[in-house]
Amino acid sequence: MSSSFRKSFLTHLLIGGVIGILYFIFSHSSFFMNRLINSLFLASFFPLIFGGLRFVKNLGTFDLFIYSHRKLWKYGKHHEKFEEENKKIAPASTPELGSYYEYRNSRNVFPSCAGPVLAGSLYLILSLFLTLCTL
Repeated sequence: MSSSFRKSFLTHLLIGGVIGILYFIFSHSSFFMNRLINSLFLASFFPLIFGGLRFVKNLGTFDLFIYSHRKLWKYGKHHEKFEEENKKIAPASTPELGSYYEYRNSRNVFPSCAGPVLAGSLYLILSLFLTLCTL
């Protein structure tokens, strides 16, 4: 296990745990097991959503959206004014926006989504286990 995975896993485990504990404390359900199951499910919800969004971002789903908005900004009137002022102050400071293919190949490597997904899955499995035990 790498240290970045361990740090991501523990961070999302802690965030989910805090959310679950807050729900458990402020819930008005009188039945203890319902509060516990609901708090574990809610603790799993946010890390799983964050890990899912990171997974989708790693696939490159948002790349076209980001590239198109940068292209629109580049050809807008506001950007021309900004670019002219910027060239006077610091020449060659505005990067040239190439083709979409060049943009995709120049992307930075994004962090893995395994930490948040595993942290959320742990809480979800505990919630499902307690749900099946109470039936």
